[in-house]
Amino acid sequence: MPARAFRSLLQLPSRRLVPVLAGLLASASIWAAPALPEPLRPVLERSLDDPRAAFALVDDAALDALDSEARFWRLLGKAALYTLLDRTSEAQRSVDEARARLGRIPTATPRHHLWLEAYAIGALFRREDSAKLIERSVELRRAALPIGDEYLLCEISVGDLFLLRETYALDEAWRVAEETERCGRKLGQLHIETSALIAMGSMASSLSGKAPAERYFERALEVLGGQPARFQRGWIEWEMGNTLARLGQPERAAHAFEASLALNREIAEPTGVAITTLDLAALRLAQNEPQRVIELVRGALPALQEGDAPVRLATAHGLVIEALARLKKAEVLQEIEKARLLERAVLPAPDRARLLQRMAEGYASQGMHAQAYAELRRANEAAQQGQQSVRDTQLLRLQARYEIARREAELADLRHRAEADRLALQAREAQQRALWAALIALAGLLAALAWFAARGLRRRRQRADLVQRDALTGLPDRRAVLAFAQQQFALCRRLDIELSVALLDLDHFNQINERLGQGAGDRVLRAVAQAAGEVLRGQERIGRWGGDEWLLVMPGTAIDEMPEVFERLRAKVAAQHLPDLPAPHGVTLSMGAAALGEAFESVEALVEEAERQLLRAKAEGRDRLRCARSRRAGDAAPRPAPGADAEPARQAVSA
Repeated sequence: MPARAFRSLLQLPSRRLVPVLAGLLASASIWAAPALPEPLRPVLERSLDDPRAAFALVDDAALDALDSEARFWRLLGKAALYTLLDRTSEAQRSVDEARARLGRIPTATPRHHLWLEAYAIGALFRREDSAKLIERSVELRRAALPIGDEYLLCEISVGDLFLLRETYALDEAWRVAEETERCGRKLGQLHIETSALIAMGSMASSLSGKAPAERYFERALEVLGGQPARFQRGWIEWEMGNTLARLGQPERAAHAFEASLALNREIAEPTGVAITTLDLAALRLAQNEPQRVIELVRGALPALQEGDAPVRLATAHGLVIEALARLKKAEVLQEIEKARLLERAVLPAPDRARLLQRMAEGYASQGMHAQAYAELRRANEAAQQGQQSVRDTQLLRLQARYEIARREAELADLRHRAEADRLALQAREAQQRALWAALIALAGLLAALAWFAARGLRRRRQRADLVQRDALTGLPDRRAVLAFAQQQFALCRRLDIELSVALLDLDHFNQINERLGQGAGDRVLRAVAQAAGEVLRGQERIGRWGGDEWLLVMPGTAIDEMPEVFERLRAKVAAQHLPDLPAPHGVTLSMGAAALGEAFESVEALVEEAERQLLRAKAEGRDRLRCARSRRAGDAAPRPAPGADAEPARQAVSA
């Protein structure tokens, strides 16, 4: 719930607030516990074993046999299959088809659109900047939370996990991985639960305080159990090979890579074979086998070029460049030129830095040290950009987590209040039923007592209202308006909302009393008070401060808006008919204003500053506004409102 809407709810009377909260909770219950879309389920389950075989569920013949609703969900499943195989262009086309199909579903809901956005973000993975995709995912989660679709939120979490890994924000990625593993296990989604465990295994060796990496891979295999899941098991072996390579266990890593290759070849998955071969080549390069690296990478390049993953292609060319540099072969320059085309593509900053560093090594191997130095400088800049991107991503996620937690707390509070009201209502109904017989017998007496009580309460309210109202103008008196100002001061400081107060004074009012008499002066005061009350907005208050002075309390109004408020007051008073005075009557106003800031520890200090500004306005000739604001650290100096210097009588000066 936006802060402004929440503040508006808080300003409602209690008798109106409870029905509003109950309505909000009732509307939220409409979306309670949606299930996984049934047409999507078999596609996701079959993708665990063989994504290419799962395409039989989403080919043209299968789709033509479905209605628009089922076809929409199958198209999203098709996009997921293409994303698994690193074919992002086809994934994007499937998302576009699903979007077009959505327009033909008469019963489409916001839930359909949110699922579509989740798969659209997934289709852009490794094709667009991951940091920008994280921003989209954060907004998607905010929109999805009120719906309460656990399956959708779990899909969003697994997408966040891989985006965060791609930007090397490992601490935040680990937190999301734990959350994703829990929701996947709770919902029985094997592809999500095992994906989270695989990611945790790949990150465990890079973070402190985690279990051994192999334990997470073993847990993923245990979750799969006897399920036909060759593709997922190949993924586990591949990630395990990379982790073992990082841990300095090349032989075990090579064994894991070979196991992954065998599984991918069994299901005829060329992309998986190419990706695993790429990492096996990196392992051989670490073992100083450059010629073997060139053979492995060039054998995998055709399959990699069929996909739409520039990061993997950049890695492949980088490995070839480094291998050729170690062999001191001149053809490294040709390979650098090929890689330069990829370097201009959308690459995460760390991958771009690694490619540039390998290009520098290639130049250095041919004695081209100036070019090598230039590439090293660019690599350093890319590495710094990567570090900044990680910081920005972590900040974005922390802000999103805070907003989500705040919203959940607000909703929990609303539910608590609604439940308390419901229980109170039930208690009252039970009490009424128990006393029904007694109430019939005592109806007359109770009616009389109620009448006397109501009359007494009405009189007390009238007396209390009269005590807090100025008898002449009908406005709140000094004590009432000061109490309102104190309440708004505390609320605005706690919620970090703008608050301005102003003292308003009629210029030369004593001359009206002396010339026309006290009665005429009172009528002028009433007319000016009425005009001022019509100018103010709903959340603002004006009260009589004393004599011909009024105090204005304006929550949500910045000091820069005061010239506009003053001009509205001047125009309204100038147009107001003032009894006993000719038209135009020439009555003018002076105003002093001050805004909430760290220098003001109490509302009294704020009012005193407004009074000092009022005295300045009077001393400088009246018919003008003077403002003051205690600026906070880092605030820019306030700028005068447009046209504030047009004429001295309307000038607004900030102290």
